Amino acid sequence: MEVIISLQVFMGFIRAILYYIVVFTGMIILGTPYIIYKSITGRKYEITNVCSFYFTHVIFKLFGVKIQVEGTENIPKDRGFIIVANHISFLDINVIWPAIGNTAFIAKAALWKAPVFGWVLNSIGCIPVHKNPRMNAGMGKLVRKRLDDKYNIAVFPEGHRSEDGHMVKFQNGIFRMAKDNKLPLLPITIIGTGDCLPKVKWAMNPGVVRIIVHPLQTPESFENTPMNDLRDTMHDLIESALPYKKEELAQAQAANGTKEA
Repeated sequence: MEVIISLQVFMGFIRAILYYIVVFTGMIILGTPYIIYKSITGRKYEITNVCSFYFTHVIFKLFGVKIQVEGTENIPKDRGFIIVANHISFLDINVIWPAIGNTAFIAKAALWKAPVFGWVLNSIGCIPVHKNPRMNAGMGKLVRKRLDDKYNIAVFPEGHRSEDGHMVKFQNGIFRMAKDNKLPLLPITIIGTGDCLPKVKWAMNPGVVRIIVHPLQTPESFENTPMNDLRDTMHDLIESALPYKKEELAQAQAANGTKEA
């Protein structure tokens, strides 16, 4: 049994190495000319189409990752929006492209320091978040401009990947920006990426990733909602679809039923 487990761990480690090699190779060979082409034609907001194609038809097939999307009717077709999601794995970014569509990201500014990768992030419309709050001044207007230019933007308000899949409290930034700049918010719940590409160990495993798309929250719908309430409501909505939260709810309902009986 220990030999089998050791072999599984080793294979997961090898798959992880191969995964990052394939991702980086695709970024250079396929992504770079596509970025240049879309930049020349003035349609930079479409650049992540190549990401969607590459992950759907190459990477996910190679590594046995299947994506199931629920609530596709909630994805707007006529406007840009902010995707608000839980964060479990680096794979979260990759599954959003084929599941939701063209998307740039708000991400830590440190990622821009990586050679080539920083250029790619700029090219696809991503927005850096700096540790110094003063350097983030005007970000809301920049996000608004991205949406007006036909981009969608994704953000993970927890600020970092969860180690055990349990969500932590959301940070305020995106919700304050949404209220100040009238930004529509599309909450989604990501399930399973932590099993495929976990944070706590170097491994890549085949598996099923589920994405639940919740109804769009328009600026009009939360115009009179305090920012803290908007933040917590969005957190609870996204968390409500996670397996551990459903289990907690079922246990609470069972306990209440027992007391009433």
